[in-house]
Amino acid sequence: MAAQSEELRRRIVADINAGTPGAKLGSERDLAERYGTSRSSLRQVLAALEEAGLVHRIIGRAGGIFISHGQVERNLSDVVGVPAFLTSQGYIAGTRVLSTRITTPDQATKTALRLNDGEYVVEIQRIRLADGSPFSLEHAQFPADAFPGLLEQQLGGSLYEILETRYGLVTGRADERIEAVNATSSEATLLGIKPKAALLLITRVTYDQNGNPCEFSRDLFRGDRTALAVTAQGRGIARSEANTASVTLQRQAG
Repeated sequence: MAAQSEELRRRIVADINAGTPGAKLGSERDLAERYGTSRSSLRQVLAALEEAGLVHRIIGRAGGIFISHGQVERNLSDVVGVPAFLTSQGYIAGTRVLSTRITTPDQATKTALRLNDGEYVVEIQRIRLADGSPFSLEHAQFPADAFPGLLEQQLGGSLYEILETRYGLVTGRADERIEAVNATSSEATLLGIKPKAALLLITRVTYDQNGNPCEFSRDLFRGDRTALAVTAQGRGIARSEANTASVTLQRQAG
Protein backbone atom coordinates (compact mmCIF):
# COMPACT_ATOMS: atom_id res chain seq x y z
CA MET A 1 0.00 0.00 0.00
CA ALA A 2 2.84 2.40 0.81
CA ALA A 3 4.36 1.79 -2.63
CA GLN A 4 0.98 2.51 -4.28
CA SER A 5 0.62 5.76 -2.32
CA GLU A 6 4.11 6.83 -3.33
CA GLU A 7 3.41 6.09 -6.98
CA LEU A 8 0.17 8.08 -6.76
CA ARG A 9 1.99 10.96 -5.11
CA ARG A 10 4.64 10.99 -7.85
CA ARG A 11 2.01 11.05 -10.59
CA ILE A 12 0.17 13.95 -8.98
CA VAL A 13 3.42 15.87 -8.38
CA ALA A 14 4.36 15.38 -12.04
CA ASP A 15 1.04 16.96 -13.06
CA ILE A 16 1.60 19.79 -10.58
CA ASN A 17 5.05 20.50 -12.00
CA ALA A 18 3.64 20.47 -15.54
CA GLY A 19 0.92 22.94 -14.57
CA THR A 20 0.90 26.57 -13.50
CA PRO A 21 0.18 28.10 -10.07
CA GLY A 22 -3.54 28.64 -9.63
CA ALA A 23 -4.57 26.05 -12.23
CA LYS A 24 -7.24 23.55 -11.26
CA LEU A 25 -6.17 19.92 -11.14
CA GLY A 26 -9.77 18.75 -10.85
CA SER A 27 -12.33 17.62 -8.32
CA GLU A 28 -11.74 14.65 -6.04
CA ARG A 29 -14.01 12.53 -8.24
CA ASP A 30 -12.20 13.60 -11.42
CA LEU A 31 -8.78 12.91 -9.92
CA ALA A 32 -9.77 9.52 -8.52
CA GLU A 33 -10.94 8.48 -11.99
CA ARG A 34 -7.88 9.95 -13.71
CA TYR A 35 -5.40 8.14 -11.48
CA GLY A 36 -7.46 4.96 -11.09
CA THR A 37 -7.54 5.04 -7.30
CA SER A 38 -10.06 5.20 -4.49
CA ARG A 39 -11.10 8.58 -3.10
CA SER A 40 -9.89 7.58 0.37
CA SER A 41 -6.39 6.82 -0.93
CA LEU A 42 -6.46 10.04 -2.97
CA ARG A 43 -7.44 12.10 0.09
CA GLN A 44 -4.45 10.80 2.06
CA VAL A 45 -2.02 11.82 -0.68
CA LEU A 46 -3.72 15.18 -1.27
CA ALA A 47 -3.60 15.94 2.45
CA ALA A 48 0.18 15.44 2.46
CA LEU A 49 0.59 17.59 -0.67
CA GLU A 50 -1.61 20.29 0.83
CA GLU A 51 0.44 20.29 4.03
CA ALA A 52 3.60 20.66 1.90
CA GLY A 53 2.02 23.67 0.17
CA LEU A 54 1.84 22.13 -3.31
CA VAL A 55 -1.95 22.17 -3.62
CA HIS A 56 -4.90 23.83 -1.96
CA ARG A 57 -8.57 22.93 -1.80
CA ILE A 58 -11.48 25.25 -2.57
CA ILE A 59 -14.97 24.25 -1.44
CA GLY A 60 -18.07 25.02 -3.49
CA ARG A 61 -19.57 24.59 -6.95
CA ALA A 62 -16.48 26.05 -8.66
CA GLY A 63 -14.14 24.43 -6.17
CA GLY A 64 -11.72 21.55 -6.41
CA ILE A 65 -7.99 20.91 -6.04
CA PHE A 66 -5.73 23.73 -7.26
CA ILE A 67 -1.96 24.00 -7.79
CA SER A 68 -0.15 26.12 -5.21
CA HIS A 69 3.55 25.47 -5.96
CA GLY A 70 4.53 26.04 -2.34
CA GLN A 71 7.68 28.00 -1.61
CA VAL A 72 10.92 26.37 -0.48
CA GLU A 73 12.31 28.09 2.60
CA ARG A 74 16.02 28.93 2.46
CA ASN A 75 17.29 29.61 5.98
CA LEU A 76 20.13 32.13 5.91
CA SER A 77 21.17 31.29 9.47
CA ASP A 78 22.55 27.84 8.59
CA VAL A 79 25.27 26.60 6.25
CA VAL A 80 23.70 23.43 4.90
CA GLY A 81 23.44 21.73 1.54
CA VAL A 82 20.30 21.98 -0.57
CA PRO A 83 19.25 18.31 -0.06
CA ALA A 84 19.21 18.82 3.71
CA PHE A 85 16.83 21.79 3.77
CA LEU A 86 14.63 20.29 1.05
CA THR A 87 14.26 16.99 2.89
CA SER A 88 13.50 18.79 6.16
CA GLN A 89 10.54 20.48 4.44
CA GLY A 90 9.13 17.29 2.97
CA TYR A 91 10.42 17.66 -0.59
CA ILE A 92 12.26 15.06 -2.64
CA ALA A 93 15.59 16.62 -3.60
CA GLY A 94 16.96 16.13 -7.08
CA THR A 95 19.94 17.38 -9.07
CA ARG A 96 20.79 17.73 -12.74
CA VAL A 97 24.49 18.31 -13.39
CA LEU A 98 24.88 20.71 -16.31
CA SER A 99 28.65 21.00 -16.64
CA THR A 100 31.92 20.47 -14.79
CA ARG A 101 35.45 21.60 -15.59
CA ILE A 102 38.77 22.80 -14.21
CA THR A 103 39.32 26.36 -15.38
CA THR A 104 41.07 29.68 -14.81
CA PRO A 105 39.15 31.85 -12.31
CA ASP A 106 37.96 35.36 -13.05
CA GLN A 107 39.09 38.22 -10.84
CA ALA A 108 36.06 38.08 -8.52
CA THR A 109 36.67 34.38 -7.89
CA LYS A 110 40.41 34.87 -7.34
CA THR A 111 39.67 37.55 -4.75
CA ALA A 112 36.98 35.54 -2.98
CA LEU A 113 39.09 32.36 -2.78
CA ARG A 114 42.43 34.20 -2.21
CA LEU A 115 44.01 32.53 -5.21
CA ASN A 116 47.35 33.43 -6.78
CA ASP A 117 48.07 33.86 -10.48
CA GLY A 118 48.29 30.49 -12.21
CA GLU A 119 45.98 28.68 -9.77
CA TYR A 120 42.84 26.95 -11.04
CA VAL A 121 39.32 26.27 -9.80
CA VAL A 122 36.93 23.35 -10.07
CA GLU A 123 33.68 24.66 -11.55
CA ILE A 124 30.37 22.83 -11.14
CA GLN A 125 27.04 23.98 -12.58
CA ARG A 126 23.85 22.20 -11.50
CA ILE A 127 20.08 22.56 -11.46
CA ARG A 128 18.38 21.77 -8.15
CA LEU A 129 14.95 20.15 -8.17
CA ALA A 130 12.24 20.06 -5.51
CA ASP A 131 9.82 17.17 -6.16
CA GLY A 132 11.10 17.09 -9.74
CA SER A 133 10.53 20.80 -10.39
CA PRO A 134 13.53 23.13 -11.01
CA PHE A 135 13.89 25.82 -8.36
CA SER A 136 17.56 26.87 -8.38
CA LEU A 137 20.54 27.12 -10.71
CA GLU A 138 23.94 26.68 -9.05
CA HIS A 139 27.35 27.85 -10.21
CA ALA A 140 29.97 26.80 -7.62
CA GLN A 141 33.76 27.08 -7.74
CA PHE A 142 36.38 25.48 -5.48
CA PRO A 143 40.20 25.78 -5.31
CA ALA A 144 41.45 22.96 -7.54
CA ASP A 145 44.63 22.32 -5.54
CA ALA A 146 42.65 21.89 -2.32
CA PHE A 147 40.27 19.28 -3.70
CA PRO A 148 42.03 16.91 -6.11
CA GLY A 149 39.70 14.40 -7.71
CA LEU A 150 36.54 16.34 -6.83
CA LEU A 151 35.08 15.91 -10.30
CA GLU A 152 35.45 12.14 -9.99
CA GLN A 153 32.92 12.08 -7.13
CA GLN A 154 29.15 11.62 -7.35
CA LEU A 155 28.00 15.23 -7.74
CA GLY A 156 24.26 14.71 -7.51
CA GLY A 157 24.01 15.21 -3.75
CA SER A 158 25.48 17.61 -1.22
CA LEU A 159 28.92 18.95 -2.16
CA TYR A 160 29.45 19.93 1.48
CA GLU A 161 29.03 16.27 2.44
CA ILE A 162 31.69 15.29 -0.11
CA LEU A 163 34.06 17.95 1.19
CA GLU A 164 33.62 16.71 4.75
CA THR A 165 33.74 12.94 4.20
CA ARG A 166 36.51 12.88 1.57
CA TYR A 167 38.61 15.93 2.36
CA GLY A 168 37.97 16.45 6.08
CA LEU A 169 36.62 19.95 5.56
CA VAL A 170 33.92 21.29 7.86
CA THR A 171 32.13 24.49 6.87
CA GLY A 172 32.69 27.18 9.47
CA ARG A 173 30.69 30.09 8.10
CA ALA A 174 29.39 31.63 4.89
CA ASP A 175 29.18 35.26 3.81
CA GLU A 176 26.22 35.78 1.49
CA ARG A 177 24.98 38.68 -0.61
CA ILE A 178 21.39 38.61 -1.91
CA GLU A 179 20.12 40.51 -4.94
CA ALA A 180 16.88 40.56 -6.91
CA VAL A 181 17.55 39.99 -10.63
CA ASN A 182 15.64 39.05 -13.76
CA ALA A 183 16.09 35.75 -15.57
CA THR A 184 17.89 35.73 -18.88
CA SER A 185 16.46 33.66 -21.72
CA SER A 186 18.86 30.77 -21.05
CA GLU A 187 18.27 30.85 -17.28
CA ALA A 188 14.50 30.92 -17.83
CA THR A 189 14.69 27.87 -20.10
CA LEU A 190 16.69 25.90 -17.53
CA LEU A 191 14.39 26.85 -14.65
CA GLY A 192 11.12 26.45 -16.55
CA ILE A 193 10.03 30.07 -16.13
CA LYS A 194 9.41 33.07 -18.38
CA PRO A 195 12.31 35.34 -19.44
CA LYS A 196 12.76 38.32 -17.09
CA ALA A 197 10.93 36.49 -14.29
CA ALA A 198 12.10 37.40 -10.79
CA LEU A 199 15.09 35.51 -9.37
CA LEU A 200 17.08 35.74 -6.16
CA LEU A 201 20.82 35.79 -6.77
CA ILE A 202 22.78 34.61 -3.72
CA THR A 203 26.53 35.13 -4.01
CA ARG A 204 28.32 33.14 -1.30
CA VAL A 205 31.84 32.71 0.02
CA THR A 206 32.09 29.68 2.30
CA TYR A 207 34.92 29.27 4.80
CA ASP A 208 36.26 26.09 6.39
CA GLN A 209 36.85 25.39 10.07
CA ASN A 210 40.19 27.23 9.88
CA GLY A 211 38.76 30.37 8.33
CA ASN A 212 40.06 29.67 4.81
CA PRO A 213 37.71 30.31 1.85
CA CYS A 214 36.77 27.01 0.20
CA GLU A 215 33.83 27.86 -2.07
CA PHE A 216 32.67 30.77 -4.19
CA SER A 217 29.22 30.36 -5.66
CA ARG A 218 26.54 32.30 -7.49
CA ASP A 219 23.16 30.63 -7.06
CA LEU A 220 19.91 31.70 -8.71
CA PHE A 221 16.65 30.82 -6.94
CA ARG A 222 13.20 31.13 -8.48
CA GLY A 223 11.44 34.07 -6.88
CA ASP A 224 8.06 32.33 -7.01
CA ARG A 225 9.34 29.21 -5.26
CA THR A 226 11.74 30.61 -2.64
CA ALA A 227 11.23 32.25 0.74
CA LEU A 228 14.22 33.50 2.74
CA ALA A 229 14.33 33.09 6.51
CA VAL A 230 16.86 34.34 9.05
CA THR A 231 17.15 34.38 12.83
CA ALA A 232 18.49 37.71 14.11
CA GLN A 233 19.91 38.22 17.59
CA GLY A 234 18.92 41.36 19.47
CA ARG A 235 21.95 43.04 21.04
CA GLY A 236 20.61 46.39 22.14
CA ILE A 237 21.34 49.82 20.68
CA ALA A 238 24.61 50.25 22.58
CA ARG A 239 25.97 47.04 21.03
CA SER A 240 24.56 47.46 17.52
CA GLU A 241 28.03 47.70 16.04
CA ALA A 242 28.48 43.99 16.79
CA ASN A 243 25.74 42.98 14.34
CA THR A 244 26.99 41.39 11.14
CA ALA A 245 23.84 41.59 9.00
CA SER A 246 23.37 44.53 6.63
CA VAL A 247 21.16 45.75 3.83
CA THR A 248 22.69 47.61 0.88
CA LEU A 249 20.59 49.76 -1.46
CA GLN A 250 21.94 49.69 -4.97
CA ARG A 251 21.96 52.88 -7.00
CA GLN A 252 19.75 52.74 -10.08
CA ALA A 253 21.36 53.30 -13.44
CA GLY A 254 20.42 56.57 -15.10
